[in-house]
Amino acid sequence: MNWYEIVLIVSSGLFLFSTIASLFFGEVDVDLDVNADFLLSDVISFKGLLHFAIGFSLTLTLMRGATFTSVGIGVLTGIIFVAVLYYLYKMVYRKLEQNIKYTNEIKEMDAEVYFWNENQKIGEVFVTLEGRPVTITLQGAEGINLEKGQKIKVSGTRQLVYPVNFII
Repeated sequence: MNWYEIVLIVSSGLFLFSTIASLFFGEVDVDLDVNADFLLSDVISFKGLLHFAIGFSLTLTLMRGATFTSVGIGVLTGIIFVAVLYYLYKMVYRKLEQNIKYTNEIKEMDAEVYFWNENQKIGEVFVTLEGRPVTITLQGAEGINLEKGQKIKVSGTRQLVYPVNFII
């Protein structure tokens, strides 16, 4: 067995292990801490080196030997693997960033009363934030009578909202 075949087996195994571990146990953070610009620090990482090793050793294995030409093509293939990895991660990151809005302010959002204490004029409402239902404290005012399950509009922050008007 040649050295590039061993590199292919080891790097593929580590990639498979890290992928399975991140699917079942969350993100496995074994990246290098490089104090460089954004692009360089993302490329020089454990995953980046794994992808380069897979592309490089796969090329040498498919070309059946380590010649000057195959090593050159292997280096190019490894760089392409790292570039594809970089752009895929950036694309996924941008997509996640679009789906999750980190805003603290809530402006006129539909809500459903979950709990209401008439004496203290305080309760909780269900709202949908970032695609999932959450409860937020509702602070009422004098003259507002709410019932569980009632639909209202609220404004405020993630910690405290106020009724804007009622949905009939």
